[in-house]
Amino acid sequence: MRPVPGMLAAACAFAAMLAGGWWLSSRDRGSAITTSAVTAVRDIDPPSIVVASAGGPATGTTASSPSDSLRDTDVDGAVRVDAQGRPQPDRELRRLFDYFLSRIGEQSPEAIRVALIAHLQPRLAADALATVLAWFDAYVALERDSVVAGHEARDMTAAVARVRSLRRERLGAELAQAWYGEEERAYDDALTRRRLLADRSLDEATRARRLAELDALDPQRQTLQAQSLELDSAVRQSRDFELRQVDAATRYAEREALFGREAAQRLAALDARKTQWQERLRRYAAQRRRVLADTALSDSQRRQRMASLLQGFDANERRRVDVLTRNGLLPGP
Repeated sequence: MRPVPGMLAAACAFAAMLAGGWWLSSRDRGSAITTSAVTAVRDIDPPSIVVASAGGPATGTTASSPSDSLRDTDVDGAVRVDAQGRPQPDRELRRLFDYFLSRIGEQSPEAIRVALIAHLQPRLAADALATVLAWFDAYVALERDSVVAGHEARDMTAAVARVRSLRRERLGAELAQAWYGEEERAYDDALTRRRLLADRSLDEATRARRLAELDALDPQRQTLQAQSLELDSAVRQSRDFELRQVDAATRYAEREALFGREAAQRLAALDARKTQWQERLRRYAAQRRRVLADTALSDSQRRQRMASLLQGFDANERRRVDVLTRNGLLPGP
């Protein structure tokens, strides 16, 4: 079955994040998975009240810093509380965390946490604030360890399994389910379908019946499942190409035969983006080594040079670079 263009577009967008080493951080705004997950989480009962919402300036941010990419911006995301004042673990809270964490590379993690506290203190009771900060600390640890796990995993299946485990280790079962449950179910549906199609021990009637049971999902779940299936196939093929060092023309031909011309073009563009990302990392790593080795620089000058090296990366890229740097995963000489 050849996928519809919109379905492959979503899969390609996800593959793009994977190619850059970004996917493990779940920066998935704008995708069908995110839309459905937000809808599901926002239905948590009892009804909640937004107490720290988008649309207001971020109290306590370092607006005077010339490298502050959030200067003069409105806070994105919110903390919702229930009738008892307890914060809710929904996607809006993750967006709030992401907003403050986009300063990674400009400010230290400690300074970012202080800014978040300054934003939340006027809006939350002390016990609710403590809960949100505990979630924030766990989220930061999850981000860091997930990127490392992605680099160390032998394949996508191992990476997915490790990240799932990390989510529950860092966040607990309830929070991990609220933030990631929908996309994990979609992935499981796709994996089940792939195994059914590959299982030669099943007769056609049994296979058809089990596939029909999967197809009995609601339309939204069917879309998510199909996207995950096509994504998984595209990612496995791309990893195989990397291992075999397949040339660009052969990659395009095989992808066009399997996914169609539009998808082949998108995936070729992703290959180019991955190559560009790796080259940017290599340049950054080399420049960083030179700055660190320059004994003529004062500590202040060295910090300024380091900050200037990151100006060529956007906020999400700086977060990836920071994690790779802290864990010794930057490209070598």
